[in-house]
Amino acid sequence: MFAKHKSNFIQYRLVIAVSILSAGIVTYEIQLMHFFAIEQWHHFAYMVISIALLGFGASGTLISIFRKWMLQRIDFLLPFLMISSGLLMTLVIRTSRHEFFLFDSYTLFVDRSQFSKLLGTYFLFFLPFFSGALAIGLIFVKKVSSISTFYFADLLGSGMGGAMAIFLFWQYSPQEIPSLIAILPILAGVLIIKKKTRLYLISYTLLSLSMVVYHLNEPFDLLPSQFKSISYALNLPEAKIDHEINSPYGFVQVVSSPVQRYAPGLSLTYTGNVYSSPVIFNNGDWYSSIPPRSKKDTSHILNYTTMALPYAFGVPKNVLLFNAGGGLEISHALFNGAEHITAIEPNATVISLLKNEYAFLTDSLFYHPKVEIRVQTSRTFLNQTSKKYDIIQLPLIGAFGGSVGLNALEEENLLTKEGFAEMWEKLSPNGMIVLSFWIDLPSKISLKSAAMISESLESFQIKEPLNHIAAIRSWGTITFIIKQKPLGKMEIDAVRAFCERYNFDPILLPEITAKERVQFNAMEDEVFFSSLEGMFSSQREKIIQEYDFNIQPATDNKPYFFQFLRWKKFPDLVKTKGEISSVFLELGYLITVVTFIQVIILALLFIILPLFRLGLKGGNKSWVVIYFMALGFGYMFLEIVFIKYFVLYLGHPIYSAATVISVMLISSGIGSYYSSRYKTNQKTLLKITGLITALILLYAFIIGIFLSSTVGLPNIMKILLSVIIIALPSFVMGMPFPIGLKIVDAIKKSNVPWAWGINGCISVISASLAAIIAVEMGFMAVMLFAALAYSIAFLSNFFIYINGIK
Repeated sequence: MFAKHKSNFIQYRLVIAVSILSAGIVTYEIQLMHFFAIEQWHHFAYMVISIALLGFGASGTLISIFRKWMLQRIDFLLPFLMISSGLLMTLVIRTSRHEFFLFDSYTLFVDRSQFSKLLGTYFLFFLPFFSGALAIGLIFVKKVSSISTFYFADLLGSGMGGAMAIFLFWQYSPQEIPSLIAILPILAGVLIIKKKTRLYLISYTLLSLSMVVYHLNEPFDLLPSQFKSISYALNLPEAKIDHEINSPYGFVQVVSSPVQRYAPGLSLTYTGNVYSSPVIFNNGDWYSSIPPRSKKDTSHILNYTTMALPYAFGVPKNVLLFNAGGGLEISHALFNGAEHITAIEPNATVISLLKNEYAFLTDSLFYHPKVEIRVQTSRTFLNQTSKKYDIIQLPLIGAFGGSVGLNALEEENLLTKEGFAEMWEKLSPNGMIVLSFWIDLPSKISLKSAAMISESLESFQIKEPLNHIAAIRSWGTITFIIKQKPLGKMEIDAVRAFCERYNFDPILLPEITAKERVQFNAMEDEVFFSSLEGMFSSQREKIIQEYDFNIQPATDNKPYFFQFLRWKKFPDLVKTKGEISSVFLELGYLITVVTFIQVIILALLFIILPLFRLGLKGGNKSWVVIYFMALGFGYMFLEIVFIKYFVLYLGHPIYSAATVISVMLISSGIGSYYSSRYKTNQKTLLKITGLITALILLYAFIIGIFLSSTVGLPNIMKILLSVIIIALPSFVMGMPFPIGLKIVDAIKKSNVPWAWGINGCISVISASLAAIIAVEMGFMAVMLFAALAYSIAFLSNFFIYINGIK
């Protein structure tokens, strides 16, 4: 009796250890995404996911090859591997500061040595995940009869890790978080140390904890790419970082310098002073300037830019400003007499800075009685407000001199046809939408915007769209105005007078002449004007199809406004622009594709390698490969597409990712635990995989409509609905893996770690592949591929079932 209680107690501690370890691994994974977003760019989120899942795949491979040896030493290996995972979490991030590992993704295709540094970084960050995954994999192999319980513990801990990451982001700096997370795997290892290994492992634990304490007291330096905006700013004379705030919204830093000024596309007629101003950076990227403001100001810097055009038509009553940032556009609207201004800013830490530390500099701009500040995303606000506006203005889009495509995988939900339609519905009878862009060469942003405007106005049954549009340009910026009503003669004259006063050129205006378009500013792109005007004619589709870049309007299903790469045109681009120049035009997307190719090679290697030890025959290996590959693809595809769908619904990418990851993993864990009630056979798997396929197919056709119709509900209701929507399929999706692993164990025990490794390796591939499919084909396609994956799992079991193998 005592032996039974002791055995249960040991198993109970092991279950808790698995949960704690899994929580640490997922929290560390999310922190690394944050870390690489600061030092490189957000594209490396997919690299981090791949590294983490590759650790799980490789662990299955190693256990497959050395299964017997490792199981014989499991009492020592389990706590050792868990403690090692924690130790490595704190060590590798500091080691990555060494010159040997420091890579710069910006020069990846120019400096070939960057690839070796990138691979070194891969290996370095692979280690803590590999060590932790080895421990989990050994437990799954050893306790396969109780796999439902341990898989539940694994997923429950992983789900809790998603929520824990959000908490840590609010409380600690990016330099402190890795070492704090490292405590979790170490604690998990300590929980399961047995008496016979206590002496060695307690000493190892103390060493590991001492390293954690050391790194907390001596934090590492953040080293952003030399090509990130903040690096340029810090190279200015007397530049310094005044404030740093870490949060789930990003790592916000404020940089000041006496020579740092912001005057986008300023007219050459301006003769006043441009005063220095602090600039806000988020994850090292330029976010917004903080405009010095005083009641004594007699002019406003933006009055000398193309963005002042809407105020040339008269004094607006209600103005809606999206992504208000530091408040430059707010102060501009106030200066021009706006009666009421609604400013939308999704980053709560930026609002906090402007209301507190920098209130003195802006003359308490964010407390002005005419200004209403809303901390939420633009589309969420549009779906909740019933108010009408005279001006709806977006922030300046793009980058000075054009970009290198580093925003290609960012969802821009306001720059979709659906987003434009929602803005259009909120205009007053004489209202206007204002879009401004940095001029980019070759022209991409302005033409893609024109295509979106044209298709949207066509859907509103507007027969003469050019009568509703005025567009002007300076030497550096372009501004579009799209009015509810056609432009009248007085408004057309006002546009011409505004351009004449500030040396700007009209480029779209009723009855415009070719000479007017280049009166003050030459245009390097000779076909730009004809292409722009052609967007509002029957030639639009032809221009879009023949253009070297993707200028098809973005939609909610494919909200990648800054994705301009067209694969079929890329060879021609290389011929005309040269290999290096072409790469720099679309760097962000190409980095993701390179990551995908790398993980395919590594993942297939880890899947095939164990076969040299296991052999090709016996154990129904073809079913093992097909079934566990299908589960890996299906689960990750649905997780990725859920995160993308719920960004718009919940109002911020961080909250979408945290909600989806936590709810999916916890629900799947509960499903895994519940699956122990079912019989372990192919008939059971047929029912479960069939149900999952049906659910995903149903979701594919209704989720977009359902989320759109309920996005205006109060936040608490949306969170509740999100949990229900995500949890329903996730609960069932937690069942196929543990049941399948039990079947593998019954057929041939040595195939269990291989099956676990296959699932992990395919999850590596599917993370990057899902992003690529979403960009090329849309969110619905990713969901349909998820359904296809589970239908393949269904068919693999159906084949086994009808052939009588149970």
